[in-house]
Amino acid sequence: MKKLFILSLVGLASLSATAQETTLQETRFTDNWSVGLNGGIVTPLTHHAFWGNARSAVGVQLNKDVTPVFGFGIESMWTIHTSESRTAFDASNLSLLGRVNLTNLFAGYRDEPRLFEIEAMAGAGWLHYYANGEGDANGWSTKAGLNLNFNLGLERAWTIAIKPAVVWNMDG
Repeated sequence: MKKLFILSLVGLASLSATAQETTLQETRFTDNWSVGLNGGIVTPLTHHAFWGNARSAVGVQLNKDVTPVFGFGIESMWTIHTSESRTAFDASNLSLLGRVNLTNLFAGYRDEPRLFEIEAMAGAGWLHYYANGEGDANGWSTKAGLNLNFNLGLERAWTIAIKPAVVWNMDG
């Protein structure tokens, strides 16, 4: 009986040891970068009709995933026809953003992107308003929101994201 018990313990120990085994891969600085093109709308948060005052916004971004949960990026967005200015772009916002993949944080990482993931993002930046002559204005901004990512393709290398966010002009 004693031998059977010891053999059972050894068998269970070897099963748990193989279940704990993981493969760690070295990552380089050049891994896990992405480039994005943004297009969407911008609208005032208060005292205006949401759809009636919605205007176009375009932008680019560069992201780096440090881990499957945490990443950061730099984003530049330009708004069109948001003021009385006759310039092509009325305002720009250059932001440094941190991202947390909530899906991987709470559901665990599965060695490949899921079809749908949710990220929380927040950061600070430089806001610039363009004028018809003199009168350009600068300020600092904060941005907070969500990225609702739909990962497409066989290796899920392409992402279409819906990114609701609020940008605050911290200078008023």
